[in-house]
Amino acid sequence: MVNVLVLGKGYVGNEISRLLNRCNVHFKSRKDLDYHDQGVLRRYIGNNDISYVINCAGFTGRPNVDECEEKREMCTKLNVLVPLQIAESCKVLDVNYIHISSGCIYGGYEKNYTEADTPNFGFYDSHSSFYSKTKHLYEILSNTGLTIRVRMPFTPYYSSRNYLNKLINYDTLIECVNSKTYLPDLCNFIQYLIDNNVYVNTIRALNFVNPNPLSTKEVVDLMVKYGVCTSMGKKYVYDIKELNVKANRSNCVLENEKLKLLFPDFYIRSEREALEDALAKIKNDLLL
Repeated sequence: MVNVLVLGKGYVGNEISRLLNRCNVHFKSRKDLDYHDQGVLRRYIGNNDISYVINCAGFTGRPNVDECEEKREMCTKLNVLVPLQIAESCKVLDVNYIHISSGCIYGGYEKNYTEADTPNFGFYDSHSSFYSKTKHLYEILSNTGLTIRVRMPFTPYYSSRNYLNKLINYDTLIECVNSKTYLPDLCNFIQYLIDNNVYVNTIRALNFVNPNPLSTKEVVDLMVKYGVCTSMGKKYVYDIKELNVKANRSNCVLENEKLKLLFPDFYIRSEREALEDALAKIKNDLLL
């Protein structure tokens, strides 16, 4: 079996490590393996015959990206400097590197954004959040590895980071259309790359979102239909300025054309299909 090293025991890392079931997963937090130290990381990769390194670690802030505005040094270290070090180690060892990042480097609805579009909610934009600036800065400085951009990830399982949980817990919601990522589909794609021995280091950036995104209200209506939540008490606003937030938020739609072009035999279901799959699996006591 292929040896895969998954770094970061957070929301996305837990899901990826759980669902990559056709490979030998080494799942490590920094407490388990000090991957901030390139020497430690390189020895571990070499000693364990690692073929793929998947970095799911980073800084998103607690409870949300507003904290990134206050802890800029930590945000820069964990979202830019450490991932660059990991990428460099993988390059030296000629190991596949997959960096799980964010598509929140675009904003607005002038178009659906592809990987060829220059970010307009990133490092060079005064109105962008500091979190988004660091995510874009990593892409500017990196010269190897595959950066997979996800947005508003959701699963059938409880997590404070789960987009579906946020919709349940928040009384006031922003009513707009946003691309989202069903993490089981992302895991299927990563497993596909591993099964087909794809050399990912030359692909660079790839949007991974479920196509045909729904609005916030359409998602809540689906959740009500499946008995996961009630729409009672939900208030919808149309401008982030109506909420008490420190950082602007990215609202946009991403395209999957590069994914379809490079991997035409990989099927990714629509957002509605993905949501219905998740909601059909959810039991109220898991999510509420």
